[in-house]
Amino acid sequence: MSNEFNLVELLAGIGIFLFGMFQMEEALKQLSGGSFRRLLRRFTKNWFRSVSSGAIATAILQSSTAVSLMVLAFAGAGVLGMESAIGVVIGSNLGTTLTSWVVAALGFKIDIALLALPFIGAGGLGLIFFSNSRRGGNICKFLLGFGFLFLGLDYMKTSIDDLAQHYDFAGLSQYHWIVYIVAGFFLTAIIQSSTASVAIIQSAVHTGILAFPVAAYMVIGINVGTTLTVMIGSLGSQTIKKRVAFSHLLFNLVAAILVTILFPLLIYFVQDVARLENNPVTGIALFHTLFNLIGVIVFFPLIGFLTNVVVRVIREKKATITRYLHTLKPDVTQAGIEALRNENRHLVVEVIRYHLRLLKLTKREPFQSFLKRENVAVAKEPSLENMYQQVKLLEAEIYTFASGLQVHELRDEEVRELNTLLHATRNAVASAKILKDVQHDFQEAENSDNAEIEKLMVHVKEKWAATQQEFIALLEEKESSTNISLIHGLMLKNKEDDIAFTQLITAAIASKKISQADIPTQITLNRAFNISVRQMIDALRDLLFTEPEAEIVEKLAEQKSITV
Repeated sequence: MSNEFNLVELLAGIGIFLFGMFQMEEALKQLSGGSFRRLLRRFTKNWFRSVSSGAIATAILQSSTAVSLMVLAFAGAGVLGMESAIGVVIGSNLGTTLTSWVVAALGFKIDIALLALPFIGAGGLGLIFFSNSRRGGNICKFLLGFGFLFLGLDYMKTSIDDLAQHYDFAGLSQYHWIVYIVAGFFLTAIIQSSTASVAIIQSAVHTGILAFPVAAYMVIGINVGTTLTVMIGSLGSQTIKKRVAFSHLLFNLVAAILVTILFPLLIYFVQDVARLENNPVTGIALFHTLFNLIGVIVFFPLIGFLTNVVVRVIREKKATITRYLHTLKPDVTQAGIEALRNENRHLVVEVIRYHLRLLKLTKREPFQSFLKRENVAVAKEPSLENMYQQVKLLEAEIYTFASGLQVHELRDEEVRELNTLLHATRNAVASAKILKDVQHDFQEAENSDNAEIEKLMVHVKEKWAATQQEFIALLEEKESSTNISLIHGLMLKNKEDDIAFTQLITAAIASKKISQADIPTQITLNRAFNISVRQMIDALRDLLFTEPEAEIVEKLAEQKSITV
């Protein structure tokens, strides 16, 4: 009966420990808001920053697996490139060692219940009193999670203490070291948390169940086992996510091999140089840190090489309709919104491509270069109908993904951002639809034998070519102030073009150079082109600008209208 109780208590301790970690992780993600996304964007511009960001983010969130899964999501969303994502993952392995140091410093030197219960009490009561405050509620969830973390540790320590008093575990040290590494691997594979696994090992060495070398070998297995969750998270997903997950596995495997080779030296360093022979709990925390530090030191200068190896091993899959949303689960809202933004840019490029194809402008050099830069096959031109259907399918994918994001609890600014991006989607597709509806009229005008109509069509094409170049300039310009000036100029130019065309067709009518039957067609075409441009301007405004910047564009347009 006593043995069953010990097992139940151990399982309860693991469950409470993991629940506490989950609460802390969720609370910190909510409290950080868009900080994690901004951190990744700002501090992943070089390898050192990427590794540092991974270490800091994991130290805060207390879960390398959580950070690695978020990195997968952001990589799939196009926010992070391969090298930056690999750098963050490498850093996350180092950051995850913080918890083992906290456990070593507090978990076995004081009465854990005295530490855990006040936090649980404060967090639980706070959740009741601050239920209407999102920030207050998340702070209370963090306190509750922190308390449960140590309460779970207390249950684990107590159950292992009881187990140590009833059994003699001296025989455990007689097995081959590979057995201990495999045991650590399966421990993490089952629990799905390297942090909880290391805490169990620290409890075991504290009570004397495991000798220090045995526990250290198990830590090696634990570090390899932590890659399983990330590998599972990349299954059936984008190529870049598989590459990042594989690099995570490669990092831990190589680090495990190196640490195994250096094992006697590291044990000597921990026990004799650092003088932790009589403090095995802290010794495990130091060994855990040394494992990941060795990996970081070895891989840091080789991130570029590692990226090339991973790219060669895991080949790019066949292209799909979407570039960023394909199999990306909308479970990380920040990454999801960034994926939608990048997919909207892809949609705008496809609409521009449709415009160019309809107006037979794809042969012109500025547009050929643009399409090549966007990885669009210039030589292979599908039919106009197929191109338009692809635009519609892309629109459907964007809306489907957005509906998945809306299932989750979104902050007010995220809701506004999501609505703005969907507005950009509608406007871009509407721009294509407007031209599709007048496609027959355009072809009819192009085939006309009337010299004046031919001259009008040349004017329309040149006007449209110049407008498309402005669209491309907006997409490729990174400076917001320049883009504000560009889009304002585009709005003015569209009005001026409309006036210029009206003057041309009026002069043609007055000189009776076009027939009465051709007049409605020319007016319809001009109106369609004018509206299509306005729709694209609105789409680009919603895609490229923040709310304050969009307001500046609106004010500039209003001022011009008043002046006119």
